[in-house]
Amino acid sequence: MKKELINRHKKFFTWCLKLYNKCNIKNKMVLRKNKYKIGCSILKSTHIDVYHKNNKIIIADFCKLINCNIKIYGSNNVIKIEDNCYLKDVEFYIEDDFNEIIIGEHTSIYGKTHLAAIESTKIEIGKDCIFSNDIHFRTGDSHSIIDETEKRINKSKNIIIGNHVWIGTRVTCLKGTEIKDNSIVAAASLVCKKYIDSNVIIAGHPAKIIKDNINWKRERIRID
Repeated sequence: MKKELINRHKKFFTWCLKLYNKCNIKNKMVLRKNKYKIGCSILKSTHIDVYHKNNKIIIADFCKLINCNIKIYGSNNVIKIEDNCYLKDVEFYIEDDFNEIIIGEHTSIYGKTHLAAIESTKIEIGKDCIFSNDIHFRTGDSHSIIDETEKRINKSKNIIIGNHVWIGTRVTCLKGTEIKDNSIVAAASLVCKKYIDSNVIIAGHPAKIIKDNINWKRERIRID
């Protein structure tokens, strides 16, 4: 009922929330003439700090960001948060140019999570995902690994998470990670490769598939 009311008067509510987000002293937005678009969404204790030029931050409708930080050090980068996302204690960190961090609609991140993209890479998180807390995503190593000729060998790579994926507490996803739809990553796992199967449980350090033909629901079903 509440969402139907907001939809009927969306322009009004968007204007009110824009004013609230801007005037709330606990929010901080330093964009330096970069582009941003915030729809009918609410920001609480959220800091946005963007350097250089031609960066875009898009936060769609019915999102809630609590105690989040967005830091961009580069140009032509994109952060996009789709409709109906709930994000708490999330840090977006982008370094260099032409990176993307995309979070699909109806995704919830419930605790301390660090999403770092560097060197023209992408972090893409699908729709209807759940992230627990103390989670780290990194598309690169930040520093250089070199061979005997001093050629750098540690290339940064994308991280792609499918739709309806559950990421447990204290999970680390490193460059090149790819997880398919309807999967679960167990607590304290280290994930650093592509998994070609959907509907699996991934666990371990490093992580491997331990169970297939599964799915999950947000609701806790009673076990008789």
